[in-house]
Amino acid sequence: LSAKEPNIKHTDKKSEIASLALRYIQPRDIIALDGGSTTLEIAKRLDNQPLTVVTNDLYIISELVHKDEIRLVVPGGYRLRNMLAGPEAVKYVQDLNIQKSFISATGVHLQHGFTIYTNDLVEYKRALIGSSATVYGVIDHFKFGQCALRTFANLSEVAMILTDSGLSEETASQFRETGIHIETP
Repeated sequence: LSAKEPNIKHTDKKSEIASLALRYIQPRDIIALDGGSTTLEIAKRLDNQPLTVVTNDLYIISELVHKDEIRLVVPGGYRLRNMLAGPEAVKYVQDLNIQKSFISATGVHLQHGFTIYTNDLVEYKRALIGSSATVYGVIDHFKFGQCALRTFANLSEVAMILTDSGLSEETASQFRETGIHIETP
């Protein structure tokens, strides 16, 4: 690991999720990669191809900046750890036409939906969801049934959750009963 790379837990699980996500990304797509270690894994695996990628994650930006076929779109804002946040970023994203967003969360819960701890990124995530034709949750199995402090999306606002092979069939069934599509490797 280099100094600028985050220390990533459960790398094998994130790799499984990234492989699933790549199946939904076509050349010339306009996609958004929300901040996080799973979306960073998607960015690492993206071929240098004609693609537009919207991201507020500084690690993803540094990963994609060398792939010259990819049009990198970075909303403004202030730095919050490894993310750019704030009303400028929200306003910028609200005016975009994103085909596919890949959204991360701290937890995904049957009653509380998609949750995170800090309020700083709630509006940005809401803007991504509102500007996207299709929203994919990229959530490792450890986060199912977990609930963080703030809800940023209901289960119904996400077309599909891409997760890893560790998700139990029982948990997957409970979420599928709410109408959400879950895909595992």
